[in-house]
Parts: sequence; C-alpha cells; structure tokens
Amino acid sequence: MEAFEHIVKVYLESQGYIVTTNVKFPVRIRTKKAKYPEYQTHGYEVDIVGAKSNSLLLGSVKSFFGSSGVNRQGFKGIADASKKTYFDRYKIFNEPEIRKAIVEDVKKKYGYSSGQIQFCLFVGKFNKSDEDSIIQYLNEVQVKVYDLKTVMRHLIEASKSNTYIDDPVIVTLKALRQVGFLLEG
Repeated sequence: MEAFEHIVKVYLESQGYIVTTNVKFPVRIRTKKAKYPEYQTHGYEVDIVGAKSNSLLLGSVKSFFGSSGVNRQGFKGIADASKKTYFDRYKIFNEPEIRKAIVEDVKKKYGYSSGQIQFCLFVGKFNKSDEDSIIQYLNEVQVKVYDLKTVMRHLIEASKSNTYIDDPVIVTLKALRQVGFLLEG
C-alpha cells in the first residue's frame, strides 16, 4: 500500500468503513478485431474499497505530490486533444463499460445494489487550473471527488479523540499537536 492510500484508508476507517486495498475486478471487454467478435478479460485494480452495511466505495487514489498534480489530460471528456493525454491512468473513470462491469461484479459477489455503490477519486494534489473542471466532469459521470483538505480536516478532527488509535497517521497528528506544530483553525 502506498503512503497516501494509507492516509485515505485511515480517513475511511474513521468514518466507519471497513477498508481493503488493491482489489482486482475481472472485466470482459470486446477486442477491436473486425473479422469476428473476440473478448479478453482484464483485472482492473481499485486502489481502495470501503464497505459499510449500506454503501460500498470504490476509490482510485492519486497523491501526485511531487508533480504538477492531477490534471485534465487524464480525462477523456475534458482533455485538450492537442496535448499528450493520460487516459490509461484513469480507465475506470474514462470507460463507462469498465465501471458497469465492476458494478455488476460487486453486486454479484457482495450483494450491494447499484445505488449503494459509489466510485471515488481521492486526490492529494490537483493542477490548480484544472481542479474545478475535473470535479465537475467527474460529478457528471457519478464519481465523487475527495480532495486533500477534506481528508486531512477530518483526520485532524479524528486525532482529537482521547481514544487511542494505533495508527501512524493518527499518532503523528497527535504528536504534532502535542508539541505545538499542528496549528488549529
């Protein structure tokens, strides 16, 4: 598990989700052969899966802290066609048939209804000029976006609890608060 995935995991757990990471879902897709129909099955990995009795979150986690951030070039609906694209990084969000196949597999395996399943994108850093258009686009395709501020605000609040949670994310926040390095407000 990558470090930002762990932060997101703790965030979801603090909201009552049971969380697992790096789950592959088999998706059968027709190839582009014109002569006859041919299909291949690929395992599409979901970075983080959060489960409650009445909801299941299927999330992709992108920190991109050491780069310019998640940008519009990853999304078919808003990319600038004259520039290099990164559609493969976000196949689950760019290909409706992949999302549909994953939902069908989740319904069959875990018993959730379509209305209980939510695709999510957890972002550590956006390219500032693209953030609003990415969020708007993903909302239109029923993908919920969680930004770093949302995740960290909640974790900072969770770290104020007197209940001991043996997790490095929560303990680090408690330690920073203890020595006065975590500014409140």
